[in-house]
Amino acid sequence: MNILTIDTSSKYFYLAIAEDDKIKVNICRPSGRELSRMIIPLIERALKKAGLSLKDIDCFACGLGPGSFTGLRVGLAVIKGFAFSLNKPVVGIVSLDCLAGSQPDFPGYVCPIVDARRSLVYSAIYRAKDGVLKRKGRYLLVPLKELFAKLKGRADVIFLGDGLSLYRDDIKKEFGLRANFADENFWYPRTENLLRLVKEKMKNKDFADLDKLVPFYMYPKECQIKEKVKSKK
Repeated sequence: MNILTIDTSSKYFYLAIAEDDKIKVNICRPSGRELSRMIIPLIERALKKAGLSLKDIDCFACGLGPGSFTGLRVGLAVIKGFAFSLNKPVVGIVSLDCLAGSQPDFPGYVCPIVDARRSLVYSAIYRAKDGVLKRKGRYLLVPLKELFAKLKGRADVIFLGDGLSLYRDDIKKEFGLRANFADENFWYPRTENLLRLVKEKMKNKDFADLDKLVPFYMYPKECQIKEKVKSKK
């Protein structure tokens, strides 16, 4: 079983090709405005390195965000195009789940924090039970103080995500010794975590409907439109 998966939700482009439990190719590149130009050549290069053609891929997968509006649209459009043209299944993964998945052995709560701009963060709260990390409550798009209120009175928390570059000091001040911080290597959706979640969905035959598969923005539609207009200026 060959799987090609990408994540374009952050400032990095992640790409992995796996055959069963073996990752054959694993790529991480800064992307930014170059994503639309570099994504297809990088996928072609990865396939060549893996000794595969696009037709050899049995399932395509993509991180859905939340994150970069433009990056998510570009990445998902490419994956949906491949899947549609080859009639192959697709799996979509919420990128917050992927982030949290890097900390399955932490004994307290796991809290990814992604900068959503406008003084807001994307987040969710997770905790392991019987060796499986479970989300506690809904996905969040909130001011930092509202997230703090939801974590009040809980056990130790490990924080991770690019929001730490902005809010680490605020977190330390609020939680003191209860606050733990993952290394910066775990601030972005690592492909090994993405692949593990993809395989779980494949096992359960939880494939996405191509017609309904869209980026997980979380912002209201009117904000997305404003963001698009602003980016064109």
